Amino acid sequence: MESRLRKSSIYGLLFGLAISILFVNYKDVTQIGDGVYQTTYKPVIEYIVSILRFGIIGMFLGLFIGWKSLKGQQNSQQKTKQEKTYYLLFFLIVFLVSSILMLVY
Repeated sequence: MESRLRKSSIYGLLFGLAISILFVNYKDVTQIGDGVYQTTYKPVIEYIVSILRFGIIGMFLGLFIGWKSLKGQQNSQQKTKQEKTYYLLFFLIVFLVSSILMLVY
């Protein structure tokens, strides 16, 4: 179970990094006057942090999807005993704390 969750989180991180590299803007273009544009580039650290932020969000989504699929397989195999897990609550708390910290910093 642990290895499958680890694999799904790594795949989610890689997928999130790949998507964020494609869609995160590294420059801002503003129109100053009639047909005159000014291009300002983001600092490298800010660009890397924004890419990592989306990569970590992808990692949490991959971990959640892997956990749900694993839980679904286990429920279909073992319907005799139901145990309460706190994975969803832990996921939500870590996700909210990391989102708040990313907004603050």
